[in-house]
Amino acid sequence: MDWDDLRFVLAVTRSGAALGAARALGVNQSTVIRRIAHLEAALGTRLFERQRQGYRATEAGLKVSEAAERMEAEVTALSHRMAAEQRALGGTVRLTCSDTIASRLVVPWLPSFQKTHPGVTIEVISSDERMDLARGEADIAVRAGSSPEGAGVVARRMPYSGWNLYCSRAYAEERGAPATMAEIANHPVVGMDGRMATLAPVIWLAERASPGAIRFRSNSLTGLIANLRANMGLAMLPCVMGDGEPDLLRCLPPMPELDSEVWLIVREDLRTAPHVRAFADFVAERMQANRAIMTGRP
Repeated sequence: MDWDDLRFVLAVTRSGAALGAARALGVNQSTVIRRIAHLEAALGTRLFERQRQGYRATEAGLKVSEAAERMEAEVTALSHRMAAEQRALGGTVRLTCSDTIASRLVVPWLPSFQKTHPGVTIEVISSDERMDLARGEADIAVRAGSSPEGAGVVARRMPYSGWNLYCSRAYAEERGAPATMAEIANHPVVGMDGRMATLAPVIWLAERASPGAIRFRSNSLTGLIANLRANMGLAMLPCVMGDGEPDLLRCLPPMPELDSEVWLIVREDLRTAPHVRAFADFVAERMQANRAIMTGRP
């Protein structure tokens, strides 16, 4: 039995006709007739007597209609309760993530979240430093890297972050962009400093650059992009960042081997708090919907 068929039984019982039920449900009359026949076949009994003046519910039809009416009342009550909960939803959620994720993904999504949750305040802590959620430094984190370890947090895997080699369009016009990995050795490279220098894609590029090719370094992806715009050479960037820069171009085909894991992490003691859960679910849904942008591949 398809539970959705009960809606059609209830509508026919109330209107006394398939046409009236169709109008009430916003479907074709033939759909109503088909769904009633489907349920009658599933139950092995007739629910309506077809008469010239319309449909009259049988004893079995009345029982089904009563059950459908109770279900309708429950659904309506649940809808009202959820709407009231959403209206009452309030509080502050502190999110920590990198500049890249904040500027390219999360911040542009915030107006949409605020429309449905106007009582929730979002504080975005944009930093490449890893804040300690278990100690209460933030409520939610979006991080690239390996699976989070330690107590006090729960994590969800998000779409991978794709990386590629980029240079400025002006640089490509002047010196040509490398078309193969072997050609990387013919170009200057902008490297990374500090913790960023330990990222696998950054190490990958350093290993393929010629000795002395790394003439400039930056400790942030924002600074790295500034160096690329100044035509200082090649650099590795997350595709979500590099593809969003009109002055830059991607040099090589997709390289799945350089994909970085991305995790949505929530403080364990706050994961059931309505305002935290609502925002965590919102961010997770948006990231899944933007998988192609994050991975750099359709």
